[in-house]
Amino acid sequence: MRLADQQPDNVCSECGGKWGIHRPKDHHYRIWVDKCDVCSDTRAVCDSSEYGYLKEGWDGQKVV
Repeated sequence: MRLADQQPDNVCSECGGKWGIHRPKDHHYRIWVDKCDVCSDTRAVCDSSEYGYLKEGWDGQKVV
């Protein structure tokens, strides 16, 4: 499993769970309401680093 070269800024929990390396480890991370850079829905989001960053393919690009 490889990390994507480009990482999104805002990630909702649904997309983070699907594409992230792991779930956030504790409840002391910052969340805000904004557009998710993965699914484009307006939701509660956090930084992709909270999910250990996202795997290749999150942006719809074919994984080689």
